[in-house]
Amino acid sequence: MENKNTSSKGKVALVTGSATGIGYETAVHLGENGFRTYASMRNLQKANGLIEIAKNKNPPLKVNST
Repeated sequence: MENKNTSSKGKVALVTGSATGIGYETAVHLGENGFRTYASMRNLQKANGLIEIAKNKNPPLKVNST
């Protein structure tokens, strides 16, 4: 159940380790729920899944390497 007292509008999230696992799932979840999400990882070659989601679903999700 969504808390009506909180809103993701205007919120920004930086998620490190977004190539796989919890970081990946967190970045996707936040992006799909309206957070302007910056997903970072050491190896951009592992970013294919996030890049596809960003292109197809168009959440406010940016992928960067650290």
